[in-house]
Amino acid sequence: NTSLSRPTIEVLIEYGLSFCVLTKGGSRSLVDLDLYRTDRDAYACTLTSLAELFSRRWERDAAVPADRISALKTFHNQGIYTWVSLEPVLNAESSLRIVEQTHEFVDLYKLGKLNYQKSTINWRDYTLRMIDLCQRLQVKHYIKHDLQPYMPEGYINPMRVQQHH
Repeated sequence: NTSLSRPTIEVLIEYGLSFCVLTKGGSRSLVDLDLYRTDRDAYACTLTSLAELFSRRWERDAAVPADRISALKTFHNQGIYTWVSLEPVLNAESSLRIVEQTHEFVDLYKLGKLNYQKSTINWRDYTLRMIDLCQRLQVKHYIKHDLQPYMPEGYINPMRVQQHH
């Protein structure tokens, strides 16, 4: 249900505030694209996988990954700052592939992990591989609190990244 999204955004704009929408709604977000301002607002989505069947099993009411990615591209092509929340990480390889396949239209990645469930993922290895990939692709990224213990010593991890163009 996105019925409150537009009126909420309009109130924020009326009072001179910036906004960022983080969603799993995909193309459902496009109805509000005209409200975004390139100099101060941002659009973000959560991605856990590129596989539709996998996503439907874990995120039943969410838009499928291809739809979310299409929305990211549309917002980015309109000059809107875009970012992706990569969590929960259900499969390390999938998360790495998401960055590889979306980095040309995603301005920032916020990297987390899987919480509240057991996992066989080696979080240190995952963190180091993700850092390497982000540096190689020259993409902005922020490593969330739960992965910070696995960062290399002295790694610069700015929490506040300007989220508009």
